[in-house]
Amino acid sequence: MGLLGQIRDRLNARHKTGVVFIHPQKCGGSSLETALFRHYRLSRERIFPIEARNAARTLHDGPDAPLPEIEASTYRQFLVSYALERGVKCVTGHVPFSPALQSKHGDTHKFITVLREPVARFCSHLRYAYNSGMETSAGDDVDAFLESRRARYSGALYAYCFGGWTDLDEPVTEKHIDDARENILALDAVGYLDCFPAFLDDISALLGARITAGHENKTTDRKSSFRGEFTPSQMAKIRQLCEPSAAIYEYVRKKRPPADYRESPRRRPI
Repeated sequence: MGLLGQIRDRLNARHKTGVVFIHPQKCGGSSLETALFRHYRLSRERIFPIEARNAARTLHDGPDAPLPEIEASTYRQFLVSYALERGVKCVTGHVPFSPALQSKHGDTHKFITVLREPVARFCSHLRYAYNSGMETSAGDDVDAFLESRRARYSGALYAYCFGGWTDLDEPVTEKHIDDARENILALDAVGYLDCFPAFLDDISALLGARITAGHENKTTDRKSSFRGEFTPSQMAKIRQLCEPSAAIYEYVRKKRPPADYRESPRRRPI
């Protein structure tokens, strides 16, 4: 082993507890991810969803072939598993939760997530996609996007991340919702964006190190004609799309409410 490897191993030995961060989009996770990466400087791995999908597509039927979501989901989980087997201390990404990985690596790594009220999360994600120039499959036509497969995925994101819903052409079932609730409640820490400072305190206690975060991934330059305002009919459609995630989020928040995060002067909701 070279000198760099020896230094890395010595520094990693200081981190007795690792972390796996299940990162649903637009829930404040980019800020937490940056904070975790500062702490685990030499032992960190981010799973990039687009690159992971492209790699899986290449191995599946070729780089231009369509890829079933279940294949993409399984491949992302494989990348998390591979990183954990290599001993990586901090693994993050837009990846579905795996109970099997928590069962195997739960003694060495804490499994965490942060959630956001689903309608607010959906609107934020859509504004970010338009204003940052991301592909939405419907151009600037919000109504067309809200009828798309991608919109159904975004509305039911928590069922995808935690409930095993990977066939996006099929409806979310009660089993998906129940499984998502159970899996989230089994995590070592669950945070909420509106109580993010409190969540950082709990993560700090969980990992034995002070974790602080700023505000990442905030779009300021608009690359679309869309200005982030939704009509009443569009909001009604968004609420309908978010019903599966809302059923999961509201249940979990009642079972593990933010009030469990003991209030202190520096624990103010943002």
